Amino acid sequence: MPAAALSIRVPAEADQMARVRTEVAEYARGLGMSAVAVDDARTIVTEACGNSIKHAYGDSPDGLLEVSATTEDGELCLVVRDFGTGIGPRSTSLPSLHAGLSIIGALSNSLRLSSCRGGGTELEARLPLSAAA
Repeated sequence: MPAAALSIRVPAEADQMARVRTEVAEYARGLGMSAVAVDDARTIVTEACGNSIKHAYGDSPDGLLEVSATTEDGELCLVVRDFGTGIGPRSTSLPSLHAGLSIIGALSNSLRLSSCRGGGTELEARLPLSAAA
């Protein structure tokens, strides 16, 4: 029987990162993932949320982040979504965006990024549930 999904909706503010990291780590631990895989999941949401907090909303104080975790086909599926400006030509030249995506890509089985100018960005990363300790 698949685990119930985790769904978190928080303001896009740095002080929300600890809550998101903790809830994702607890969810992954509850699935029996190794300590290394739990740390990888925590790092992935940290990088993805950090990019959204830093780049998605500009100076607007009203941004939101949605983070979800589910299991599918033997993998933990993490999705981080913002409703900001989207990734445009200027955004892709930002070193911090590339560094975060490189880290996420290195830690995950697969990475999918979709973005629409003015319509937000969604990042999906997948990790194996049976990652070795």
